[in-house]
Amino acid sequence: MKTVETLKLLAVWVEPTHLVATARILMQGHSLKTLGVCDGGKLVGIVTAERLAARPDDAFVESAMEPATHVVQGTASIRSVAELFMESGIDSAPVLRGDRFVGVVTATMLLRELSLSWDPLTNLSWQDLLREWGVENLEQGHEVTVLFIDLDNFGLYNKRYGHTVGDKVLRQVASLLQSCIEPDRDVLVRYGGDEFAIGTLRNRSESEEFAAMIVRRMPDAFVDEAEEPVTACIGVCGGKRTKEREQAHYHSTLDNLINLASQDCNAKKRAQGQAKPALAPQPVVASREAVAERYPRVGHPDLNVVEVLVEETNPNSMTTVLLAAGEAIVSGVSARMGGLATKSVAAATAKAIERAYPGSFMRVDDLQLTDGGGGMRVATITAQVTDSGGSRQASGAAEVTADLYQGVAEATLQAFFSVR
Repeated sequence: MKTVETLKLLAVWVEPTHLVATARILMQGHSLKTLGVCDGGKLVGIVTAERLAARPDDAFVESAMEPATHVVQGTASIRSVAELFMESGIDSAPVLRGDRFVGVVTATMLLRELSLSWDPLTNLSWQDLLREWGVENLEQGHEVTVLFIDLDNFGLYNKRYGHTVGDKVLRQVASLLQSCIEPDRDVLVRYGGDEFAIGTLRNRSESEEFAAMIVRRMPDAFVDEAEEPVTACIGVCGGKRTKEREQAHYHSTLDNLINLASQDCNAKKRAQGQAKPALAPQPVVASREAVAERYPRVGHPDLNVVEVLVEETNPNSMTTVLLAAGEAIVSGVSARMGGLATKSVAAATAKAIERAYPGSFMRVDDLQLTDGGGGMRVATITAQVTDSGGSRQASGAAEVTADLYQGVAEATLQAFFSVR
């Protein structure tokens, strides 16, 4: 779950007895429209550029100060704060870590962050939302079931009718699935490619009936340009537990639910004679020995790059990075959304790191590829790492040899460990 304090907040504030001219200079220098007003280290209000405009330079800030009617904690999720903004009609709010002022979050910052987890084609969130929702519900003691939905033979369908029709089908399927769910107990995401996933609080029996209903309705996603109706396989996992989990690692639990649901889906496809050779992207928590012979071990002793999966020719694809963490393999996935493949590799690596180190959050701010001389290139990452110790700027670099994407992933790892 990404929290507000993982955003690039600036702890810039003024005191009530500071001059208006000082507040204006701070706002202009940091491109801010709102400042926190603190007295004795405690937040006592806010001041906006609009209210300062009506005051002379030699006036005190307290003459333009107004109460902070909405204050958020840095530990609040980005999604919950965005909902608060929409419900309250506000466009900014001061952020505290405990009693300490750490900055002001704006609607633009929230929108930018949320857009990274949103698929513009289907108007659905990517799998990040499923993970946030699933972990939150597991922490609250709810039993979670995952439905993994994979369209049948969509690759061949796409080749026959073209990507324009294929995109239209995906939009139709997304709309149909949206009409099937109940928002108070279900969450729907696009998982990647022709795959969707639903997290639900329904028990196993209800979930199986729910999946069967969706399969029956799937042909309703028919588009005029195609001759065949759309069909799908749905794998189901979860919803059977009758007692509270003890000492559960909720992120790993959810990963396993997703992975087992995808395996169930693939088993059903095999029974129909149309199984995919592998699920991609496939978030797994697997045995290190199972992949040790296939993948080289490189990087930091505690966390190593296993494999980087990139579709270079598809700017709207998903990028997956696999890392070896202790005795497990964890993955991170990032949507390119028309951006550079290298940047999506860095973002996917950061997400895998977050899953390997629960409670840590990493935001990649910049990626640079420079000439190191002698034909060598160097990948340099700058990032913001946040954990229980606060937020810190981090940077890391790695030599790029034969594999550019491997080098970017290694540089991201180096950045993370530079501040641990």
